[in-house]
Amino acid sequence: MHYLAKYILRRLGWKCITQGQFKKKFVLVAAPHTSNWDFPLMLFFGFALNLNYNWLGKHTLFFWPLGGLMKKLGGIPVNRTKKNSYVSNLAERISEKERCILIIPPEGTRSRTDYWKSGFIHIAKEASVPIVFANLDYKNRSLKFSDGCCYSRSASEIIQVARGFYKNSFPLHPKKFGPVRLKP
Repeated sequence: MHYLAKYILRRLGWKCITQGQFKKKFVLVAAPHTSNWDFPLMLFFGFALNLNYNWLGKHTLFFWPLGGLMKKLGGIPVNRTKKNSYVSNLAERISEKERCILIIPPEGTRSRTDYWKSGFIHIAKEASVPIVFANLDYKNRSLKFSDGCCYSRSASEIIQVARGFYKNSFPLHPKKFGPVRLKP
C-alpha cells in the first residue's frame, strides 16, 4: 500500500510538507474537514508516510459489510448520542501502545460549525501526548503538518496555535470551514 499510495498521490499532484519529525505518539487534529475527499486523502498520506494511525468516525460509518474494513484501516466508531467515557478510553488506548497516532476532526462534521469540539485537547492531556495539526490544502495540493503543541498548555493557548496554523487554509469547500474556537 505504501508504494501504491505514493504513486496515486504523485499522479494526483499532491505532496506532503512537515515541519518536524513525527513522535511515536500524538493526537493529530485533522481540519478543515469539509469534504468526503478528506478521508481517502488522509488514508493515502498515512500509507505513503508509513504512519500507522487510528481515526475517529461516527458509528454509522461502521455498517456491514464495510465495518470490518473501516476498523482494519484504523477506524474507531464514536456514537455521540450515548454518554460514555471516550476521552479516558482513548487516552488509555494511546498509553497502552508503543506507537499511536489518533486522528480527530475537531469540527465533528463536514458541515460548517461555530465551535470545535474540545475532546482532542482532553485526550492529549490525559494521555500526556503532543497535539499535531494537519491541513489538507486543496489549492496547493499539499498536506501540511505542524510541530507538536504541548498538551500542558491551556486550551486557549492550544486554540491560538491552531488559529495561526489554519489561518491560510484552502479546504475543498471554504464556506464549510467555521472559525477555529472552542465553545465558551
